[in-house]
Order: sequence, then structure tokens, then C-alpha cells
Amino acid sequence: MSMQYQFTDLMRNAMFNPWSAIFDGALEVVTHDCYPLKHTPFGRMQAASLESVSRLLSSYPKREFDIAEAVVDGRTLPVTERVVDQKPFCHLTHFATENSETRPKVLIVAALAGHHATLARETYSAFLPDHDVYVTDWRDARYVPMSAGSFGFEDYVRYLIEFLQFLGVDTHVVAICQATVPTLTAVAAMAGRNSPNRPRSMTLMAGPIDIRANPGTMTRMAEYSSLSLQRMFTVMQVPPGYPGAGRRVYPGLVQLSAFLCFNLQSHLQKHVQFFFDVFNQEHDAAQKHREFYDEYFSVLDVAEEYYLETLERVFFDQHLPKGTMQFDGSPVNCGDICDVPLLTVEGAEDDMCQVGMTAAAHDLCTGLDESQRQHYVQPGVGHYGVFSGSRYRAEVAPRIKNFIESHSN
Repeated sequence: MSMQYQFTDLMRNAMFNPWSAIFDGALEVVTHDCYPLKHTPFGRMQAASLESVSRLLSSYPKREFDIAEAVVDGRTLPVTERVVDQKPFCHLTHFATENSETRPKVLIVAALAGHHATLARETYSAFLPDHDVYVTDWRDARYVPMSAGSFGFEDYVRYLIEFLQFLGVDTHVVAICQATVPTLTAVAAMAGRNSPNRPRSMTLMAGPIDIRANPGTMTRMAEYSSLSLQRMFTVMQVPPGYPGAGRRVYPGLVQLSAFLCFNLQSHLQKHVQFFFDVFNQEHDAAQKHREFYDEYFSVLDVAEEYYLETLERVFFDQHLPKGTMQFDGSPVNCGDICDVPLLTVEGAEDDMCQVGMTAAAHDLCTGLDESQRQHYVQPGVGHYGVFSGSRYRAEVAPRIKNFIESHSN
């Protein structure tokens, strides 16, 4: 499989990128003010066609967080971004404003499922006015040298526990999508050990806690696939030329292909609409498309161990809901969580993590009473609408922040 990765990488760098540069150059010509046909229907069609093709051929590197400022108590303050704890496969990044240390600490656990943590920058930005924000910025496994060792599901859980210990008491944790299962596992393990640094509250957003709760795409994938098939057809070896050469990974491009297939018709419609937005000079709509897909097409490779162990523990065998999850050789019991209030959030139209999959966490956390539980289903949003977009900003984020405030010292 290393040859397949190498061939794909060669196609992207040696064939697609040069053609993308050619189309970009032509696009600059037809959109230049001196081009006589720029404002004619033919000129606009040229611009729309060239940009549409160029974007499909381009490479999309990891973007910056670009969180420059936040409005705090009516004042616009600069935001400083700093890595405060660095591990081989993850950097704990702190986003701070003036006097942010006086506000409740929140650790936001980004998903490690093909996209960079920057995909959820809108999630983090919403917390900056009221919280001291820390984010797990997962690293692309192709850039992690073999000397750093392996990285599996329990290593992810261990990272979260160490981050919570680093941040200390009175830290709230918010987990997005795939991150919900290892986060719940980490909190349960800390509760079982009576760790003083277990979080003050826990929010789980649109994650596959129990995929059996509402069978859908993920459930069908688990039924018709196996670890051996996934290892055979989707795990590849990083080729020479990268710091992680020789490491076996689940490539980001493979995951991106899967994401696109989940909603192929929707993505095709959006790209067709982008063509017409450029043609009709609907600049705001076209720019929103560019910004979303610049991020959506930017993917990372995931270490083989973590990918396969996540498939096994979360999707194929559902270790948490079946009570068979282990960490460091000991059973993990979510019933040990008795003083970490739980909020679960789902999207009513989510076709990746259907309604009920995340709410299943409440059935597992038997040690919490009703005053320590909340569940919310956001109407009118799909998977990404749970943690980004106008409804997230207006309805979801305020609800999570109110939950955190009600359980803060």
C-alpha cells in the first residue's frame, strides 16, 4: 500500500498542482480589470469555469486558526495563540485574551477523523468572550517521525487525561464528534481513580457514543466491513520525503473521499451553485463556498493504530455501551461519573451521527442524577451545523455556555 500512497501523492504534486497553477494563471487574466471581456457573460463564464476546475485540482494545506480578536464585555480585544503543552501527535493550544485567566477554563477536544482542528474554529471563537479556551490541535501523522512511537485509542485517552491534569481543577471539557467517545472514556477513567483534576462539566456534541441507538450510515458501515478489510484497503505507508516516512496511516484523502460519498449529491449541488455564484457575481455566496471548502478539503493522515482501534472499539464492537471498554488494563465504567454534569447536543437532521447516538451517554452515566443532565436537539441543522454556522452561534453555543456557567465555581 505504500506504492498506492506514493502514486496518489505523485499525482497530486506532479500532475494536479501544475494544472491548477495553469488554470489559476488563466483565471488571473480573465478577471483582470484590463481584460476587455471581464464583465461580459462570456468573460464571467470563463472565470466561473476556470475557478471551478482549478479548485478541484488544487492541494489544500492546513490552514491557520486565524482567530485574531474577540469582543469581551463590549471591547474588541486581541487574541493570542500559544502552544502550552506539546506531544508528538497533538499540541494543546491556548487562545487567550486580556484577563482570560479569570474566566472558566474550557478544554475543547477537536475530532481526529481526517480534518484538522481548524475546521471547528467557529466553535472555539464562540467561547472566547466568556472562557479561557484550550484546543487539542492534532498533528498530521505523516509528519510525525517513526521515532515518536505509535499512537492508538488509549494514547488519545491518555493525552486527554494529561491535558486535564495540566490544566488543573475547574476545567470544563467540550468534545466534538468523534472526540466524544475517548473524552467520555477519559472522564470515566479519571472518575474511577477519583482524580482531583476530573472536569467540572462535560459536553458531548454530535458523537457516536452508541451507533446502535439509531441505525444509519455508520451502522451499515460496521455491518458490511471488517478490520481486516480496512487494514487491507485503506491503510497505507507514508512514502519517503515526509518526516513520518514508513509510518502506516489512514490517509486523509481516503477519509475525504468517504465524507464526499456520504453526501455526494449535496456536494455536487454546492459546486454547481458555486459556478453560478461566480458567473452571476454573487460575491458573498462564492466567498463562503471558498472558505468552507478550503477547510473541508484540507485533511490529515491518522495513525494506523488509532484508526483501527477506533473502528473496533467504537463502530464494530461498541465497547463503551457494552461495558467492555478498557484503559491501561482496567475496565472503564461510566457509572463511576457522579459529579461531572453532562450535556449532550445533537442535530435534528444529522445524517452522520443520527439523533440518539450521543444521547446514549446518559444511559451509561448512571451515577448522575437528573439535575446533572441535559440533552438538546438543535432543529434544522445537520452534522456540521451542530458546531458551526448561524444556528450554532445563536442557539447551540449560548446553551453550552449557560450549562458551563451553571456548573462553575
